Amino acid sequence: MQERIKKAYAETHKVLEILYEKRKRTLFFQKVMWGLTGIYFLLMILLLVVPYLGGNQITGWKELALVKTMLENPYGSIYPVLGVMVLIYPTTLLFARAFQKFVLKEQQTMAAMVKTLFPQVEFTQGAMAPTREVVKSKLFAWIKEDTPIYSYGQLRNLTEEVQVNIADIGLIEHNVTNRFLSTLMHIPLLNMFAVLYLSVFKNMVTGNLADNTSYSFRGMFCWMYFKKKLNGHTVILPKSQLVELDRLSSFNFREEQQILLEDPRFTQNFTVYSTDQVEARYVLSAALMERIVTLKEKFDRPVYLSFQDKQLYLAVKNENGLFSFPTRKAESLSVVEELAIEIDTALNIPKQLFQ
Repeated sequence: MQERIKKAYAETHKVLEILYEKRKRTLFFQKVMWGLTGIYFLLMILLLVVPYLGGNQITGWKELALVKTMLENPYGSIYPVLGVMVLIYPTTLLFARAFQKFVLKEQQTMAAMVKTLFPQVEFTQGAMAPTREVVKSKLFAWIKEDTPIYSYGQLRNLTEEVQVNIADIGLIEHNVTNRFLSTLMHIPLLNMFAVLYLSVFKNMVTGNLADNTSYSFRGMFCWMYFKKKLNGHTVILPKSQLVELDRLSSFNFREEQQILLEDPRFTQNFTVYSTDQVEARYVLSAALMERIVTLKEKFDRPVYLSFQDKQLYLAVKNENGLFSFPTRKAESLSVVEELAIEIDTALNIPKQLFQ
C-alpha cells in the first residue's frame, strides 16, 4: 500500500496545489456573494422596520443616517437595494464558474487517485445515491423515501467472501434542528433572520463550499453482507444528546427500545437501540463491541452502525466528504495517506469485525 500511496502522490501532487488555489478562489467569491446577499436582506429588514420608527427616535444617531434618509425620502430607499442586487449578479456568476471548474478538476483528480490506490475496485462518480439502502439502514431518525440524498461517488469491491459497497453521500433530514428552522421560515420577519443564518452567515464563516453546508449528514456510507440472520434490527449510534433527541422524537422507530450494555468503553462512545433486546445482545458480543470501539478510533469521527436482515450498514461522518479533498492546504503526502487509510479501513470491515 505504501508504494501505491507514493505513486498516487507523485502523479497528483502538482494538481493538488492547483486545487488548493482553485478552492481558495471559489471560497472568496462565495463569501463575497453571500456577504452582498446579507446586505440585501438587512436592507429589506430596514425597509420593513423604518415605517414604524419615529423621527425623534433616531435624532443624534449618526450611525443610522440611512434610516433617516429612508424616513425623509421613502422612494430613495429603493436605490441601495437595487445597487446591491446589481452587484450580486456578477459575483454569483463568478462564483458559479469558479465552483464548476473546481469541482470538475477535483473529480478528475480523485478518480485518478482512487484508481492508483485501489486498482482492484470499481469506482463510479456518476452513480445515483443509494437511497433505498440508506432508508433500509435505519441509521437516520428522520429519513424518508423523498429525503434529498446526494452521491459524490461510489466504490464497490467484490471478493469471494463478501461484496463491500462504499458511497460518499450528503443528506438533508427534516430533523429537530431543521424542523425548528423550518418553523421560523413561516414567521414574517423572523424568516429573514433565519435565511441570514442558514444561507449567509453559515456560508461566510465556513471553510466548506456552499453545496456542503446544509447537510445534516455528509460522509461515508457502506453496506455489506452480514452472516447472521436477524428478525429485527439493532442500531448503534454515536453518544450524543442531539442524536438521542432526534431518535426519541421521531415517529419512525416506535418499536425500538434502548439497550443497556455492560462494556464501559462501548457505552461511553455509543448508544444502542433495537427491536429485540435478546437479539441485540446476541449480535453485540463482547468481542464485537471491542472491535467496534477500535474501528471508531481508527476513523476518529462519529460512527453509525446497524444490523438487520443479513446486512451490515455503516456510516462515518466527514464534513469534507470521502471523495472530496480537505479544506486545508492539500499538497502534502498526508492527504493521499488519509484517503488510502479511510477506504482501506472500510474495505476491510468484514475482517476487522468478524474474524
